[in-house]
Amino acid sequence: MALIFTAACGSSSQTETLTAPSSNKCTLQATADSPSFPAAGGSGSLRITTNRDCQWSAKPDAGWVTIVEPADGQGDGSVRFSVQANGDPASRSAGIAVNDQRVDVSQAGKPCELTLSSNHESVGSAGGDLSINVRASAVSCAWTTNSGVPWISSISPRDGRGSGTVTFHVDSVSGPPRTGNVTIAGQNVEIEQGTGCSYTVGIDTISVDGSGGERQVPVTAPPGCSWSAQSQATWITIANGANGSGPGTVVFRISPSDGAGRAGAVIVAGRTVTVTQSPSPSPAPPPVPAPCTYSIAPSSISVGAQASSSAIQVDAGAGCAWTATSGLSWISVVNGGTGGGPVQIAIAANTGPARSGTITIAGRSLTITQANGCTYSVEPASRDVAGDGGNAVASITTAPGCTWTATSAVNWVTVATPSGAGSGQATFAVQPNASPPRSGTVALAGRTLTINQASLCRWFFAPPSHEFSADAGAGNVLVFVTGACSWTAVPNVPWIQITAGGSNTGGGLLQFTVPANPGASRTGIIALGGENYVVHQAGAGLR
Repeated sequence: MALIFTAACGSSSQTETLTAPSSNKCTLQATADSPSFPAAGGSGSLRITTNRDCQWSAKPDAGWVTIVEPADGQGDGSVRFSVQANGDPASRSAGIAVNDQRVDVSQAGKPCELTLSSNHESVGSAGGDLSINVRASAVSCAWTTNSGVPWISSISPRDGRGSGTVTFHVDSVSGPPRTGNVTIAGQNVEIEQGTGCSYTVGIDTISVDGSGGERQVPVTAPPGCSWSAQSQATWITIANGANGSGPGTVVFRISPSDGAGRAGAVIVAGRTVTVTQSPSPSPAPPPVPAPCTYSIAPSSISVGAQASSSAIQVDAGAGCAWTATSGLSWISVVNGGTGGGPVQIAIAANTGPARSGTITIAGRSLTITQANGCTYSVEPASRDVAGDGGNAVASITTAPGCTWTATSAVNWVTVATPSGAGSGQATFAVQPNASPPRSGTVALAGRTLTINQASLCRWFFAPPSHEFSADAGAGNVLVFVTGACSWTAVPNVPWIQITAGGSNTGGGLLQFTVPANPGASRTGIIALGGENYVVHQAGAGLR
């Protein structure tokens, strides 16, 4: 467009023509300071270079790109824009049109997140079908399954995409307990199967005369199935086969009887074998000897759990014979003697609960009490649990009969197995975590088990960090949270002051201030929901 001005003075006149900038003078150049963004999103700016009289406007062509300010201007300028978080694994791109110029903006896809409904399953000896749920952050997330042992089979599906359910079959077992693994979506699932052992004994009743002797009991059991044999009477001792595995034989010795008939039992592989002994025939009366009297000192002793020996004093007349017998496997004693003197007894170390037993010396009873010798180990020392909760399992190793307890020190871990005896497992139920990552402890058999739990939540910030000059300033941070998760903002330096929005459930706006910096440049951190927000301020010489 042209403007014409005319001025008159006397008889003369002058004409001047003014013309607006032509289109070829209004060419512009638009560049982005950072055209690529992570999946969490962020903010950026466009730098526009053109003649000072030339007007321009900026407009994105995708809804996930937003112009912050300004949307239009004249001459050289800068346009701020923000990029929303990308919840899809696929990357994406868009453009911002500035007049007839287009500036490309690209954003990476969100990495796939795969979680399982359980990382540990138990099944009985009969086996059966089990299923594990896979939860994927997007329908395009791919995963695979694989069995680590031949007795876990029929896994379906072998390949999956998005959320789904994996089923598999556990074969029955006729032997000892076993543990196997299934790999699902890159994560290990432990499968524990209970024992399938069964036992039979070849003899369930034995009769012997007064002379006693040795007897054998055959045991039938699958290979790998362990068993033990224990005498229930002091006059029956296990000579061989106190412990075994698979098929075997137990040999036990029956002491002679010089009195009335008696009955006792031996427990073999959990089965009861009854032993009856008939009375001995009455011998011809011997010549009447001089009367013998006997006493022992002390009549009872208490010892520690470690192996030890003690001397017991027998008081008897010269020529008076006596015997010493022990029907307990953990106490041994010399057979006997004549007249008075010391008797040595040996006591084996105790690895189980406190115990007490009685042996006979010179017809007198000696009671021996031994202290508790239980020791415990717990594996593992810590367990990691996903943010959606689940079960955690720990194994306790100790001797049979040794009792233990389990208690939780935090309210978000519930003890499913509060006590037990002997080696076993304790199970703990962990609640979902709608807060930052956390750790708690469980006291198990006198040991400490640490439970580490991730958070269900993910936090993102816009802008992703703050840069300040040395002058005082204020910052605003948009906090994006995946779900109704609580958080609190805590600075790690005193010069960052939270002014509003210091805590919330879900997303929100965090506001803070920084004072003028009189010294060197400095950096502070605001801990927020398990993430760190970085704040940097230039030194006094850089304003």
